[in-house]
Amino acid sequence: MGKRIFSILAVSFLILAGLTGLSAETTKINFLLNWTISGDHAPYYVAMDKGWFKEEGLDVNVMIGQGSGFSVQMVDAGKAQIGISDAPVPIEARAKGARIKIVGIIFDKHPNCMFFWKDSGIKVPQDIKGKTVAVPASDGHKVMWPAFAKMIGLEPDDVKFINIDPTAKPAALGTRKADVVFELYTGKPFMEKAVPADQLGYILWADYGFNAYAHSYIANEDFMKNNPEALRKFLKVSYRAWQYTLNNIPEAITILSKYHPINRDDFVANLTAVKEFFKTDRYKNYGIGYIDPARMQDTIDIVKEKGVQMNPDPKYYYTSEFLPSPPYKFDF
Repeated sequence: MGKRIFSILAVSFLILAGLTGLSAETTKINFLLNWTISGDHAPYYVAMDKGWFKEEGLDVNVMIGQGSGFSVQMVDAGKAQIGISDAPVPIEARAKGARIKIVGIIFDKHPNCMFFWKDSGIKVPQDIKGKTVAVPASDGHKVMWPAFAKMIGLEPDDVKFINIDPTAKPAALGTRKADVVFELYTGKPFMEKAVPADQLGYILWADYGFNAYAHSYIANEDFMKNNPEALRKFLKVSYRAWQYTLNNIPEAITILSKYHPINRDDFVANLTAVKEFFKTDRYKNYGIGYIDPARMQDTIDIVKEKGVQMNPDPKYYYTSEFLPSPPYKFDF
């Protein structure tokens, strides 16, 4: 009789699990964003809201970030299993011993940018020599600045850095606390809240030869080894959510607003700007997240230009083995 009751309970649980999307084996993942909440974080909340992570047996805890350097430190320490970081930052960290690896790309174009008042006299990036630049200490821009400075013929200390909180970038420029603020181009709608649009100047690093990969997914090496299927499922859901988000921006921002108090119109504008960094032939042909070996080599070379001792094998820094197959594509 006892065995019969146990069997009935077991079958009932399996039926319930099937109906509710529960998995007998749920993998918990701490996922660290690169920054405070912005439009490009909407896909993960879309995935949670629609139950896509849950369907794959993943219990994902989304953590607010503090910059690429912070993401690398937390993922290396195992406090987050997966994170977002500008690609050169984890490459340099891995060259110095960090146990992390790039497992997928987010932005296929590089959005690093410098913003300034047009009356500052800045016309080309070299004009920031002698200027004050506001940027958080762990921001990817600051980590990558020495490489970009060398590329444009400046020394890293040709500017004076002012350390600010991640949320203080628009205010730092608007109040002229600094001459220049390093921020992603996708942050332009927020900058225009602090500086009138007709007085806001900006320069994209990519327009001056900075060809590095930008936002990427990084994973802890132990997690990759011990939970390969969970990592595959995480990337599958994330790229599925990216595909959906890019095609349904207003809805995605509405979902994001359920989880965080945001100005919906500002974030729609922000995510619309983000969309431009997915419009490449690479993503159209090979899918969102594709890692181009030549482009990755360019990114590694940028780190090498800083004088970092590098492992000669580029695959030491990244892997494509966890990307979804078939890939998710964005028809723009």
